[in-house]
Amino acid sequence: MKEIPAEEYRSYIAEAQSIAFCAVFPTAVAEGIQSGRIHKGGSCTVFRCRNGFTFVSGVPDSEDTAELHRLITNDGAKLLTDDDSLCKALSTMGGVTLFPRNNYSFPHETVPAMNLPDGYTLRSIDAELFDRLTGSVVPSMFWADYEQFSVNGKGICIMHGAEPASWAFTSAVSTTEADIGIETAEAHRHRGLAYAAAAAVIREVLPQRRPVWGCHQSNKGSAHTAEKLGFVRALPCTLIRKAD
Repeated sequence: MKEIPAEEYRSYIAEAQSIAFCAVFPTAVAEGIQSGRIHKGGSCTVFRCRNGFTFVSGVPDSEDTAELHRLITNDGAKLLTDDDSLCKALSTMGGVTLFPRNNYSFPHETVPAMNLPDGYTLRSIDAELFDRLTGSVVPSMFWADYEQFSVNGKGICIMHGAEPASWAFTSAVSTTEADIGIETAEAHRHRGLAYAAAAAVIREVLPQRRPVWGCHQSNKGSAHTAEKLGFVRALPCTLIRKAD
């Protein structure tokens, strides 16, 4: 596949937006809001995001499919697709695992109500927290650095004293949409903190951008939080990554 020069990325915005699910991720790359790469294959375009999320516009031919398999198994790509034929082809090639995912849209104009339990406070994700937060879903996975995040990203951390307890932030941002990522430290789970943090971020995002959400179908906690916030299911997809 041919790597597209960064100065040409904006010519791929319409193609990124045409992807039927999670379009905020490839569009963020095409618009130059977040770091990533764009490659042109024989019959498709591939958008790669900083966190490994990878999207395909078009129908990959056999050579494109082989290259996608290489990216997944050797280069850490996590392909999101709704193409059953592509899922079958990559699965047949071996060395990959498939995870069904649910995606959500937010059809409301109002911000969900939220209340913090006693002992917790809200804090915007600043440069210190950007570097400090660790876990499986943190801003530094999706944004190149705090400077990039501070320009277009939004983030709220719920603190328990000096300890980060739960956080929500925009993991992908385009001109029109913002994907919400959440995580709660294990010691502070089951207290409604993820809901409160996400509600606070939605307040920051609306009305400029529409919030969106995505999670593995097996992640019942994330799905419950999304639906409680008022998100509704949109087109599902499958995430394909290297097998453990």
